[in-house]
Amino acid sequence: MEDQSAAIARLEERMNSLDRRMGNLEKLTETVNTLALSVERLTSSMKATEENVDTMQKDIAILHERPAKKWDTLVAALIAALAGAAAGHFIQ
Repeated sequence: MEDQSAAIARLEERMNSLDRRMGNLEKLTETVNTLALSVERLTSSMKATEENVDTMQKDIAILHERPAKKWDTLVAALIAALAGAAAGHFIQ
């Protein structure tokens, strides 16, 4: 009888230990799931930020081109004016 009582006590102790370990694993699983959801949200946010940055880079490139286009237009107008003045001067 005493062997059975000792065996039952050991089994109960082992069951309590396994129960504690199972509780710890459940908490760990919840933490990992929460972390996975956070990483998923962060990834989505980073993709949106990347798209915004790409759009801003394109807009900045357009803004950088505007002064160059205006300068080219001004130079072309000056050359045309000088050519017209020179042609007018020689025709007289």
